Amino acid sequence: MAHSFIGSYQNNMDAKGRVILPIVFREEIGRKFALTRGIDNNLDLFPLDVWEKNVEKLNALKNSNPNARKLKRRILGNANIIEIDNQDRITIPQNLREACGLVKEIIFVGDGDRIEVWSKQIYLADDEDNDYSVIAEDVDY
Repeated sequence: MAHSFIGSYQNNMDAKGRVILPIVFREEIGRKFALTRGIDNNLDLFPLDVWEKNVEKLNALKNSNPNARKLKRRILGNANIIEIDNQDRITIPQNLREACGLVKEIIFVGDGDRIEVWSKQIYLADDEDNDYSVIAEDVDY
């Protein structure tokens, strides 16, 4: 199944790390999915079918390559399979909240086959620091 998560939505996280997953994302991702650290200072939510493909890609990397080992540690070592509770919330583990600076204001960002989870403060600061015309040229958009 092809996924196409788009848009961005803000919600507040409580002191126990619980936050409501926006309904537009809940409808497509289902009740159970993978949560792990992203490449940037964020978390990634993956539908289980996409997660399984990413795990296969990571497992295919050569362990003799130090960067491959680091990437696998970051993504697989921080992965959790989580479920949405009866109040449509997810609970973000403490270690992941701390790693990405998640405190209260959370932004969920659709990123095609995954959903990014950001601290609002970090996300907005990162967005301000970018020159999107240069980025678009660099990636040949």
